[in-house]
Amino acid sequence: MSHKSIVEERICSKEFSYLQPYFYKNPYALRCELGIGDSDEEYMGNARKRALEIYDILFPEGADCILFDHWIYDYCLSGEPEEGENYDAIIYDRIYDLSENLRFLSLMQGKYRHFTVRDLETYYAPEDPERERCRRNRVICYSDGKGFDYKKLIQDEINWEGYGVSFVSFSNECILSVYDDRGCDVVFMTHEKMAEFYGKLEPYFLDYDREEMQRRLTQCSRCSKDC
Repeated sequence: MSHKSIVEERICSKEFSYLQPYFYKNPYALRCELGIGDSDEEYMGNARKRALEIYDILFPEGADCILFDHWIYDYCLSGEPEEGENYDAIIYDRIYDLSENLRFLSLMQGKYRHFTVRDLETYYAPEDPERERCRRNRVICYSDGKGFDYKKLIQDEINWEGYGVSFVSFSNECILSVYDDRGCDVVFMTHEKMAEFYGKLEPYFLDYDREEMQRRLTQCSRCSKDC
């Protein structure tokens, strides 16, 4: 039996929630800025350029797998009709969202070996009645030497047209998540790996969180105290 890396063990575990905001929910995470520039064209061009540069730093041999969430919502409601609702638009949006997500899921599972972690934590609080209506499954697709169309997947996330795809490296023990044109988070599994890539990613850091990233770097991974 082959030994799994720390990151593979965690993404395959129900105990590893991995919900946004990734940077604030993971102790060994770094946050990078993507879109910079004075014009829309320069801003979006830099967003793509910087995202691909960060990908190349983390995945020189390509990502080992990708992961994304497949959300399932129960639309069956009980109650009186609501006046003034545009039901044609509501029906269209529901059908479109469901069909597009199912299309992407089917495409990825049809091409790649995959593993699903079911019934993960959602954003709903325990007392929220909506909690029982929403389910989240994490789908993990392995490259197995086939590779991914990472440029398109990244571009879709930058354009707000993606499916929340994150890239994973088993050797570098990290997850790269581009959340939109503004930036991306890199989540490491160990302090050592975060420290190894800190200098390489520092030119891309978001200034707003730079102080927190510096604190994480100087924090001892063993005693969890500032050294």
